[in-house]
Amino acid sequence: MVLYLWHHQYEQPSERALLSQHEDLYIPHDERTLRRVQRKVDALDRAVRDWADSVVAVLPRGLSLTEDEYELLALFLAQQRRRNIELDQQSGELNLRARLGRFIPILAEAEDEGDISNAAQRMVSTRLEADIDRATDFFCRDHGVPGLGEPVIDWRVAIRYLAQRIHHIAAQIDLKHDLATSPLRFELALTARDLAADVVDKRETVFELFQPAESK
Repeated sequence: MVLYLWHHQYEQPSERALLSQHEDLYIPHDERTLRRVQRKVDALDRAVRDWADSVVAVLPRGLSLTEDEYELLALFLAQQRRRNIELDQQSGELNLRARLGRFIPILAEAEDEGDISNAAQRMVSTRLEADIDRATDFFCRDHGVPGLGEPVIDWRVAIRYLAQRIHHIAAQIDLKHDLATSPLRFELALTARDLAADVVDKRETVFELFQPAESK
């Protein structure tokens, strides 16, 4: 995916403005800011995807999900994780350090970091959504489904809802240290089984509607 970043010089950039936004593009004003944004994007993208993979790895076996569905589930989990991180950052933006940064130059970087974090969140979100669309397109192509019709949308919404419910539970568990002893592991397993069955039903509906006539 093309990263929506490039070096661009403005005639009179604001001294405090590190990034300009034009529609969906975030444009760093200098090479140093470009590198900072790229590091933030890479770290956030890797963190949310790794967390999503760790959740998928602890789901109960026998969910009857296909490889396509597990891939989409992981992407939706990563997007939900990213969104929660973004909300946590927004709630802490007006902390004491950021407020003092408006008046004390040595602390001004706290505000800069907030701008860069916001840009990274937008870019990672765009990247994940593109991967979700791509995975859906591959599913349709591989199974002879003619595009993103209502049955396919229903199927994908079921996967998204599964991811949202799983995220709500998994986010409360330290998956590396506390999963084996957490009572939430039972809720996680039951929720995954119940909602995965709905995903399977929606997938079968897609196949029934678009199965080639000669194979019926």
